[in-house]
Amino acid sequence: MIWYVEDDAGIRDIGIYALNSAGFETRGFEDGLSLWEALKSEKPDLMVLDVMLPGMDGIEILSKMKESARLKNIPVIMATAKGQEYDRIHGLDLGADDYMVKPFSIMEMVSRVKAVLRRSAHGQASKLLKVGGLEVNLDEHTVMADGSKVALTYKEFELLRVFLSHPGMVYTREQLV
Repeated sequence: MIWYVEDDAGIRDIGIYALNSAGFETRGFEDGLSLWEALKSEKPDLMVLDVMLPGMDGIEILSKMKESARLKNIPVIMATAKGQEYDRIHGLDLGADDYMVKPFSIMEMVSRVKAVLRRSAHGQASKLLKVGGLEVNLDEHTVMADGSKVALTYKEFELLRVFLSHPGMVYTREQLV
């Protein structure tokens, strides 16, 4: 689940649409306070975070997240009109994983989200997906079905990984390709 935090409804809707079209489940937030309230009970896989938000700004949110043991490992991409070198350095030094200056291309944003998710997945400990008698080890690229090893091609393994990582999602052929 990706959270897109932007006070401008038009920009937020386009970002959510683009991420959904790329196969990501996405949720939008219009201000820092509602985002912080949701973070008390839920955690996204990644957050695209505007800096200038009503209630609580993106820098304050990022700082609080990095101070929290439960939230500090959530990847964050800052997306803001504040493009001065100082602003970019400040955001990255506080722990942002990437920084995009508005206006930015929606396709670039989707690509940056994918890149940050790939990097954050490589930094995690061994990852095992389990559904029923099926076990997929993402680090070792192995699949076990009811205790027996299943031989899959690279593409078959990647498709299985996508389906098990996002249960209940429906994909078009174009999204999978």
